[in-house]
Amino acid sequence: MKLRWLFPGLVGAWLLLTSIASATTLQSWRFDSRQNQLELSTDEGVQPRARLLYNPTRLVIDLPGTKLGRPKQTEAVSGKFATLRVAQFDRETTRIVLELDRGYTLDPKQIRVRYNSARQWIVELPPAKFSPLLATSEILPSQDIEVPQAPVAANPPVTATGVQPTPVNPGLRLPRSLSTGPSTVPNGRRVVVIDPGHGGPDPGAVGIGGLRETDIVLDISQQVTSLLEQQGITVVLTRNGEYDLGLEPRVQMAERANATIFVSIHANAMPANRSDISGIETYYYNTGKQLAQVIHQTILEDTGARDRRVRQARFYVIRRTSMPAVLLEVGFVTGVEDAAQLSTPAYRSRMAAAIARGILRYLGQGG
Repeated sequence: MKLRWLFPGLVGAWLLLTSIASATTLQSWRFDSRQNQLELSTDEGVQPRARLLYNPTRLVIDLPGTKLGRPKQTEAVSGKFATLRVAQFDRETTRIVLELDRGYTLDPKQIRVRYNSARQWIVELPPAKFSPLLATSEILPSQDIEVPQAPVAANPPVTATGVQPTPVNPGLRLPRSLSTGPSTVPNGRRVVVIDPGHGGPDPGAVGIGGLRETDIVLDISQQVTSLLEQQGITVVLTRNGEYDLGLEPRVQMAERANATIFVSIHANAMPANRSDISGIETYYYNTGKQLAQVIHQTILEDTGARDRRVRQARFYVIRRTSMPAVLLEVGFVTGVEDAAQLSTPAYRSRMAAAIARGILRYLGQGG
């Protein structure tokens, strides 16, 4: 999870293996000067990212997993806006830049991004205002714009090494030896948020043979979701496909759902010369200690994984959530032992069953 920058060659290889021909296509875009809004349309679902940059002020919208399919387009627009530029930023991203006349700016808090569907997005802009500060050459930090979560996944998962996600089987059941029994979970509404780390243009850690964190954790998370739902638990999955999702939206999804617990699932990494390191780690920040201990112990019992302990940490998603929250590291994609296990559907299913049983155990204790 934390050291993917140590493997630039593997990440580059993944990018080369990702075919742009299979990407979403930006079909149309339009700036409506009367409504002061930008309208976008794609042929498949997409999860945009947006931020405001300065000197000159420009609104930058990135569409991950999207191709333009034509040369760079530059259009003149009216009002206090100078140009609208659309180009292929990299192999995986189409970038739209709406630039204002020099000295003019927008209040980022008043920019509203909304969707009619995951294929149709509208960016509503406040009136542009002149700022003498921005007429100078002073560089100001960029500001992220809040973008709501798309109603559907942007694109299906893409893998680089033949490690395909295990199909989510509606008939999947907890093994009899792992089942907690119907009386374990007490009556009352229980909402569990399962958060597969990373996604889309951010594959997370990349390890032996190009094994990607995002593929592993999405597969495991989907299986955990299915198992918990079969036990009568309401589950919110923060992402169900390969698209970009920031940290704060994950937190907000848990808060809006009034979740009972929050479980973020990741895979770990070490430098290339430490392939001997394997094992699971479980992190909590504050109220999640008991949850971390129960899930961690259950994984050890049910998978035989090496124990790298329960630890306290300040990861954003477990620090900013108000309910008991944990971050699981299900193994090292850089570890010879773990990578061999995590690359197999059978072990990922076993890991998912262990996580689900640990969650049920915790809920059975009344939280």
